[in-house]
Amino acid sequence: MVIVCGYYSMRDALLHRVQGTIDRHRMLAAGDIVVLAVSGGVDSMAMFHLLLRLRARYHISLHVAHLNHDLRGTESAETANFVRRQCEAHQIPATITTADGRTLRDRGVGSLQAAARDLRYRFLEQVADEQGAARIALGHHRNDQAETVLMNLLRGSGVRGLGGIPPVRGRIIRPLIDCSREEIERYARQQGIPYVDDSSNQVLLYSRNRIRLELLPELAKRYNPRVVHAMANAATILEAEDTLLNAMADKELRAVLISRSPEELVLSTHRMATFHTALRWRIIRRAAEYLREGRSGLTFQQTLAIDRLLLTEGAQGTIQAPGGLRVRRAGDDIVLSVGESQVRGPISSSPLAVPGLTAIPESSLSLRSDLLEEWTMDELAPDAWTALLDADCAGQDLHVRRWEPGDRFIPLGMSGRKKLQDFFVDAKVPRDQRGSIPLMVSGDQIAWVVGFRVDERFKVTDSTRRILRVRAATTGEQAG
Repeated sequence: MVIVCGYYSMRDALLHRVQGTIDRHRMLAAGDIVVLAVSGGVDSMAMFHLLLRLRARYHISLHVAHLNHDLRGTESAETANFVRRQCEAHQIPATITTADGRTLRDRGVGSLQAAARDLRYRFLEQVADEQGAARIALGHHRNDQAETVLMNLLRGSGVRGLGGIPPVRGRIIRPLIDCSREEIERYARQQGIPYVDDSSNQVLLYSRNRIRLELLPELAKRYNPRVVHAMANAATILEAEDTLLNAMADKELRAVLISRSPEELVLSTHRMATFHTALRWRIIRRAAEYLREGRSGLTFQQTLAIDRLLLTEGAQGTIQAPGGLRVRRAGDDIVLSVGESQVRGPISSSPLAVPGLTAIPESSLSLRSDLLEEWTMDELAPDAWTALLDADCAGQDLHVRRWEPGDRFIPLGMSGRKKLQDFFVDAKVPRDQRGSIPLMVSGDQIAWVVGFRVDERFKVTDSTRRILRVRAATTGEQAG
């Protein structure tokens, strides 16, 4: 273990850079408790020092978290003691924990790195929960960004992977993401910040180390001396485009969604088949992320297989994906599910709150309604999950119930009444799912088959004076 100290200087260029990053990405708010992930290396110690200097400006409290993976013998223990002494010197509370290194050492090189990273993130989340922290600060910088982009490019990643490391994701923030490794090391020397050199950073068994020590220097020498800056710029552009594409995919996912629950999504293949290939792929991944708490787990080949299943009429079979995700075709629908899918019970009748929120526990949906007495054309953009009704036609006797044998309505755009059972058959709704589809009714007339169609008799016309807008969403989203 080597502890390095330098000389002190008052130059604050890096401090102002970090402050700009924090402000631009709205990383901190007054009163936040921030958990600092401090390994003892130069990056995390510089971040520790910078946030100590900035805590009064942002009115935040700091708590250090250090996980000793116990992979480097006495060096790991000495590093943990170093972090403890630094926290005591600055009177910053700390949680310092030692993991069972034996379970990690039994893995291969690649899986060891992945397991150590997952363990570290779980530890940080646990400390943040215990401390009531709003943010977890990590010391990733511009060179880490370039290394990540190159690693993901070599793995064949798409836009998301090439977008690199996001400045903010959930409660994780990266205040140094706009700073280079050279700038951080210079700052540490100027400010006299002690830090620990981790010997494992020089081990060429690890692919990230080879990229940092061999590939990036060669690219800088032979092709572009500012390759790190160029890669970081590319990552910033691609991250912004990834965010836009996700928003587009989420909008179209809502449009093709037939039914949903925490364990299952049913999507219409007819509309999806008209989309651009890239949009279909992203909708597939976003649907998988919904079911798997933000991580699709799909490889490119699995995404292609699901896309072929979607496009092939009459296709059969089930695709098994990581994390227990199953994808199958049911008639004209694609069904994505996790865990043991269960048929939900029939919906019980309940009054519709206008305005207000009406929960439907049996379908995991809520309906949020409001009245519009003035509106613009932009507001008149209904989709499968948003109904716009003539409020005076709908009246006040509004409630939500399940379908019943003999139910009829006039689907929007049609002139004649249609049995709801026949409508469900035409829409390829499985028999065992029909009882879980909410109906919004006015008196004894169906006004909206939620997720499908409004009744013609309740549509908005030129003579409409007030609009009843009803939006459906999962209960956790509170319907908008």
